[in-house]
Amino acid sequence: MKRIGVLTSGGDAPGMNAAVRAVVRTAVYHDMSVIGFKRGYNGPLMQNRNHTDDFEILTERNVSGVIHRGGTFLMTARCLDFHKQEVQEKAIKNMRALGLEGLVVIGGDGTFRGAHALNNLGFPTVGIPGTIDNDLAYTDFTLGFDTAVNTAIDSVNRIRETSESHERASLITVMGRNCGDLAVHTALACGAEYALVPEKEWYVEDIADKLKWGVLTGKRSNIIIFAEGAFNSLKSNMHELCHKYEALKGIENDQMTSSKLAHVLEVLSGHEVRATVLGYIQRGGSPSGSDRILGSRLGAHAVELLLNNKGGRAVGIRENKIIDVPFEEITGVIRPLNNELVDLINVLSHNTE
Repeated sequence: MKRIGVLTSGGDAPGMNAAVRAVVRTAVYHDMSVIGFKRGYNGPLMQNRNHTDDFEILTERNVSGVIHRGGTFLMTARCLDFHKQEVQEKAIKNMRALGLEGLVVIGGDGTFRGAHALNNLGFPTVGIPGTIDNDLAYTDFTLGFDTAVNTAIDSVNRIRETSESHERASLITVMGRNCGDLAVHTALACGAEYALVPEKEWYVEDIADKLKWGVLTGKRSNIIIFAEGAFNSLKSNMHELCHKYEALKGIENDQMTSSKLAHVLEVLSGHEVRATVLGYIQRGGSPSGSDRILGSRLGAHAVELLLNNKGGRAVGIRENKIIDVPFEEITGVIRPLNNELVDLINVLSHNTE
């Protein structure tokens, strides 16, 4: 191949710029040219607001000084129509008109689905896992996960200090709609008492009882790390609970949120609970050394695959070795919960009654 494309799609993740840099510099080393598409799959479709802003030719100089930057300088967006075959064919037609022979995409499961479709239509495509959720089962780590964990750890450390000063519990919400890895790793690294995740059933009454017992045994703070998707695994009858307690009747018919959950825990435990949602702070910031190195290794391997006419694969890392796996084996497969780490959190936070 003599010319390839690269794009970032879906949610941004620290380390994406490092991966794009590696794609460009590895390609140039092998006498290939690279076109960078902007705003995900909208770039190859040439449907950005300004048609002169759909793509740019990337050189070694374009990617100089980006390895330490968070986000993605190519920008990112979701393209809801890309599941349609006629839309995919339009993207391929546009890319071939630019002289492209292959494409590297950086993103999560949805991005990989689009890449898989392009490859099935005859356009060689390779995927790099870029998502802070770490929800792709085929790779030990996804790009951005390490940085997001460290960002969350720093935030939780600060919250714990003020929680201890006021002798209160803190409910801290991290990202993770379908995968609890970010919550589990953050909880373990911070010495949190609880990690509530979408993969494991839980009852609000149990958490309230543990909070109450922690206070009785002299704990000055309690940290609950809550994955945003954990409401899906909540098994308590919230309607019944809100009806039972006078102080909860005002939220009886409301949709549950982190702040309302904190209120419920406070009423049931008799102990002050404050809610903090970390939100997009987890996605931003300079990538960690691990994510910079991982992005560089994955980007280089993606180009080498295309150089050898091997499309339809996603690169990843297992036991510190770079691997590549066919798209059909990984799309739609969510990482299972690491119960060993969950059990360790419970052991290390145990209070003897």
